[in-house]
Amino acid sequence: MKRSSLAAACLLAASAAQAAADAEFAVRWDPAEGGPATIEAVAEALRLPEGKRKSFEVRYFSIVQPADAPPGASAIARERLSGGQMESMYKLRSPVAFPSQGAQADWRCPFKVDAKRQKEVDIGWSAEGVTKTNYSRSCAADGRIADLLPARFMAKPLDCSSSMLRMSSRGIKIERWSLPGGRQAFEVSTNGKDTGAERKAFASGVVQPLIARGARPLQQSKTQLGSAC
Repeated sequence: MKRSSLAAACLLAASAAQAAADAEFAVRWDPAEGGPATIEAVAEALRLPEGKRKSFEVRYFSIVQPADAPPGASAIARERLSGGQMESMYKLRSPVAFPSQGAQADWRCPFKVDAKRQKEVDIGWSAEGVTKTNYSRSCAADGRIADLLPARFMAKPLDCSSSMLRMSSRGIKIERWSLPGGRQAFEVSTNGKDTGAERKAFASGVVQPLIARGARPLQQSKTQLGSAC
């Protein structure tokens, strides 16, 4: 390949990567069904050194669903407490991409205060190596849901909560969830761009080593797991 052609190809690849959507890649499993059952065992399987740890208490809420959301979409509200600091999040998750025109194209966070907003593609894995893609728009702010969401959302905390321990190492997050009813679940995730190359890298570097250790990826989201009161 000539230098000019090679340079053009590199430029095209770089432009494509920049245009790709922000993404979170994740895989979850229940250690009672197989797979690593401690954070240390997960880190060993992924050849990760010890990282920074942080504990959280997480509670989800029932809320009024938006009438103008895309078909199949759902709104999620949760509080997360760590070290005495409360952070709340509102997320709209959809199995189809959000429209480029109309009300949802100019989505606004419903919180009463300025909040950190994020648009992301959520990519999860099945035991067969098949990916499941969802699209999300979310916002997060310090404070309680009761103080941040307008009354019309009728936010009501569920009758259960979950504790979560997270270890972060080399851009990878390992989370151990202690769920309602005594169940446990693990999630390994990382953030990146929604490109074929990054999907393959997560599959080969994270999903496959965990499956090789007996993990059977779950289909439920963390919201579904943590809301099973």
